[in-house]
Amino acid sequence: MSEDNRAIGQYCYAAGDSETREWFHQQWKIWPARADSRLTTNISFHYGGVAAFRIEHGRDPEMSRDFKANVDWHDAREAAR
Repeated sequence: MSEDNRAIGQYCYAAGDSETREWFHQQWKIWPARADSRLTTNISFHYGGVAAFRIEHGRDPEMSRDFKANVDWHDAREAAR
């Protein structure tokens, strides 16, 4: 996982305005489809956003099955560190 992408995604979610956060939420629900063709679907970036969501809300966000599988994989890698 790209640590830089994860950190940027975490910052973007945490510091993002309501429009940015809504984009994250929508993207997580429909991944791998794109919520906005101009914006990234990079897993490490979005995993960082999920990390920020978890810190703020104490739970996982709504996610597509495909996205959840990738989040679970990243969680396992983080736990092994």
